[in-house]
Amino acid sequence: MEAIIYLVIIAIVVYLIYLLIRYVILPIASILAAVTLVISTGYALFVSLSSFIRSVKDNIDPYATYVDKRADIPAGVKRNYCFGPGFHQISEIIKGAFENLGDYRKKLTAWKNKTLKGTWFIDIWIYLGYGFAIFCAMVLGFIWVAIFSILLAAVIMVGMIGFFLFFSTLWLIDRLVLFFKSIHNRCPNCKRKSVIPVFLCPTCGLPHKKLVPGPYGVLKRKCTCGTELSTTFLGGRSAYEAHCPFCDTQLLSSSSQQYGIQLVGGVGTGKTTFLAAFWHEYKDWLSRRRDISVEATPEDAFADLEDWFDTGRSESTLETNANMYSMIHTTGPKTSVQMTIYDIAGEAFDFADSEMQQQQFRYCEGFVLVIDPTATPNYVSDTIANFINSLDEVKGKHAAKAASVPVAVIISKSDLYKKEIGLPRIRATYKPAVDSQEQLSFEQHQNDVCRTFLMGHGYENAVNLIEAEFTNIRYFPVSAMGHDVEDGQYEPWGVLDPVFWLMSSDNCPLRNIVKQP
Repeated sequence: MEAIIYLVIIAIVVYLIYLLIRYVILPIASILAAVTLVISTGYALFVSLSSFIRSVKDNIDPYATYVDKRADIPAGVKRNYCFGPGFHQISEIIKGAFENLGDYRKKLTAWKNKTLKGTWFIDIWIYLGYGFAIFCAMVLGFIWVAIFSILLAAVIMVGMIGFFLFFSTLWLIDRLVLFFKSIHNRCPNCKRKSVIPVFLCPTCGLPHKKLVPGPYGVLKRKCTCGTELSTTFLGGRSAYEAHCPFCDTQLLSSSSQQYGIQLVGGVGTGKTTFLAAFWHEYKDWLSRRRDISVEATPEDAFADLEDWFDTGRSESTLETNANMYSMIHTTGPKTSVQMTIYDIAGEAFDFADSEMQQQQFRYCEGFVLVIDPTATPNYVSDTIANFINSLDEVKGKHAAKAASVPVAVIISKSDLYKKEIGLPRIRATYKPAVDSQEQLSFEQHQNDVCRTFLMGHGYENAVNLIEAEFTNIRYFPVSAMGHDVEDGQYEPWGVLDPVFWLMSSDNCPLRNIVKQP
């Protein structure tokens, strides 16, 4: 009986404990847990948010700590935010936020050490509070800082993606404009090509390399003097003075299409005399074209050519680094065209291994080979052979492409051989030639007469060398001076024909203005 009573009492006690746990302790515990969770989460949020905000304030200016490692950028020119400083700022903010959390832990530790009383009953609550705070700051705070960091990085990265889409489009448009307009630059000194030269600030003259949409400016780049420079062709970049990026020589034009012709010939063949006569006749021809305005540069060099033309003098070119004689053609709103004829001293073709590589051989759109009929055939052959060797050396694996470049072969001093290749003689023999050969053009007949003249005077080896290397060739009779030296103003004939024939090729941007005289 007593055992049964004990069992009943135990069952009642267990039931009462169950009721206490279920209806008192668990509800109170859940409330305490919820309150603790809210307090700990809120406390961690406060600590982490204050740490994060403090780090943002400390790194609000990324340029205060960002170091641009490019040594060729002028002092004071800032790199665009999205090209390094932005990523640097994100990194510094995140690193600073976590460092601030570490500093907060040190503050909690200092508070704990200062607050301990040496009484176990009080100290145990201090340790419990310290542990709770450390857990909130170091664990939950770490999670909050990580969330803030991800959100910050995501927002900035989305902005950067939009920026890079805009930047890439702008950069591509700038390059496409240059590509479709066939605009590039050719240095008058080192003769190397460049697409984007070095531009000088119009205010202070500071050079700016790669003035394109990029890390140091998208639409505009600010110079150290405060002047804003356009970074695009359409924005007016070409209005600034331009220099070669390889040798710092001032360029003639940075907004023009290019067309180049190389004069080739030995010593005393009359290259420079031909040059003086051609430019005089060409300027006279252009003066009748009111739709075209031109600028000859360098002015001093053209003035010398004009003086030689007027006085009947002729001077040999002494420079083995080719002289550039350029004329910039402008026709209304169309892109201007810089037409250049390169003149080199004949000594450059007297030996195959010249100390100076003629870089313009790489890109010239036409060649004028000057053959002096008073020179020995062996000398002419050696000159042409050395030119071809130099051309192949410069062109390298692209030498095959040189074969399609049009070549005008001119027989200089043709006034000495009027009875064979003078224009009246060629015209007189044209009709009989047409009678025997249908559909023979005058130009083809002139070509045949000149080629036959060269073959008949012992220059067959020179002709064979030319025709073995090139596929697009025409022969012309030319008299640049028309008389002996110092006999007064030049009386040229035939000087326009060879250059106009070259300019009529598809690779010449001036082909539409050329009319065969």
